[in-house]
Amino acid sequence: MFGIPNFFLFAVPLALGLKYGWVYLFLAALLGLLLLVWKKTAFFVASHQKRLDLTGKAVLITGCDTGFGHSLALRLFHLGFTVFATCLFPDGEGAQRLRQEAGTSCRLHVFKLDVTQDQDVANAKDFLLKNLPEKGLWGLVNNAGLALCGKMEWIPFDELKNVIDVNVLGSVRTTLKLLPLIKKTQGRLVFMSSVTAYAGLGTASYSLSKIALEKFGDILRIELKKFGVKVSLIEPGNYFPATNILELCSAEKYWSKFDEETKASYSKEYVQFYTNRMNKKLRDGKHDSKEVIDAILDALMNPQPKRRYLVATFKEKCLVYAFCYLPSSLVDFILSY
Repeated sequence: MFGIPNFFLFAVPLALGLKYGWVYLFLAALLGLLLLVWKKTAFFVASHQKRLDLTGKAVLITGCDTGFGHSLALRLFHLGFTVFATCLFPDGEGAQRLRQEAGTSCRLHVFKLDVTQDQDVANAKDFLLKNLPEKGLWGLVNNAGLALCGKMEWIPFDELKNVIDVNVLGSVRTTLKLLPLIKKTQGRLVFMSSVTAYAGLGTASYSLSKIALEKFGDILRIELKKFGVKVSLIEPGNYFPATNILELCSAEKYWSKFDEETKASYSKEYVQFYTNRMNKKLRDGKHDSKEVIDAILDALMNPQPKRRYLVATFKEKCLVYAFCYLPSSLVDFILSY
């Protein structure tokens, strides 16, 4: 699925063998060995394949005001792509920087797209049809996102709906509208997910949206296989310092929005402790987004892109693997606090 450590290829058969007997252990260990050989062979073949020649092809990216989308637009532009960099604020600082970088070039288009608005998405498609290069729309990178800190119970319902609308329905809305153009080129769909799709403590609403986005990507990958379209999910770890995707947690802000029942459940001291802990985690994230941009480029340019790109620290990867493969009761015990 996303580079399972070799340890699990043998630890799982061992555990099953202890439960069901040594004959089963032998068969399971053999299966684990075969999976390991297959994994190494697939990695070797993929790493030695030439990148696709994408000269003259176009990529549309949502959410290019800041963060990953902004950096990706610049990287793709300098690699020779025709880039359609959409921004929520087309007159904002981020959009202006992109236009300055493009200069007089006609390969970088910057325009407005609010992924929560049907008309904006329709306008974006019309703009594409008028300005696409001859080779068409090769890639769509669904990057636009909104994140909030806090436990699920702490997020006002209207704010939760907004997160879902941007992160999930925005990607669905944009993808389905532009999908005919991607099918024509047998191109790529890329979705910006997160490790929080597996363990979303502290970013509950964001985690919920990314879980839904993961399933949408999985469904499309299977449905579009016969059309030659490949779908990849990018799963970054903590890149808060590199993206500033959310504000630091504020205990006072949470407490002011709590109703009396919620205040009776949580002391103000606990809310302050929780927010301090979350803010420290956020500040400890990575400041350089290069690895994430490299993963997106591979998803767009590799003849056989990965289904998932887990771009995270060793600790974050261990947490993801634990969430996927350890008993739920054990994971709940580890993560509860």
